[in-house]
Amino acid sequence: MSIITDELYERFKSNLEGAGGSVVRSSKADLGKTVADLFKGYGATTACLCESPLIKEAEVCSAMKGAGIETHTDHIRKYGETAIGGCSEAAFGIAELGTLVQADTDVRAREVAIMPDYYIGIVKGSTIKPTYDEMFLEIGKWNEMPAFVGFITGPSRTADIECVATIGVHGPLKLTAVVVEDE
Repeated sequence: MSIITDELYERFKSNLEGAGGSVVRSSKADLGKTVADLFKGYGATTACLCESPLIKEAEVCSAMKGAGIETHTDHIRKYGETAIGGCSEAAFGIAELGTLVQADTDVRAREVAIMPDYYIGIVKGSTIKPTYDEMFLEIGKWNEMPAFVGFITGPSRTADIECVATIGVHGPLKLTAVVVEDE
């Protein structure tokens, strides 16, 4: 039995896909393989990974290295500019927006999300909140705010004065959220 309902997952997925991102579901046991397969599908030969307890437990780094992806967990600023992929765990997802919420004191979590061409954000199904307000109610319960809170909805995009949209100027060309079935 999964903590995230199919309805909440589908709402999150639909809204993130509407913003140009993609969403896949994975068990914790398959998380490493899922991330490695996604990066292989992007043609990523190098990636930076900000390891959280979930990412370490699921042995994502080992799975990526086993798939032939050069993986960096340290010196992200050094390797992030040339790495093709980046991966970290998000604190929350917001279903109504299709948004990943980063809340961290480790700057590497932000760097892996904005420097490489492809970003994979891992989010536990139990942390996907139906609305923006419900996510803020959760953050409001924290004793201490992290140094950084960021919202990621789809790949980076910007437009010039003539409204010509460009993808990937200030961040990744592609965003994939991996929703982990946590029970």
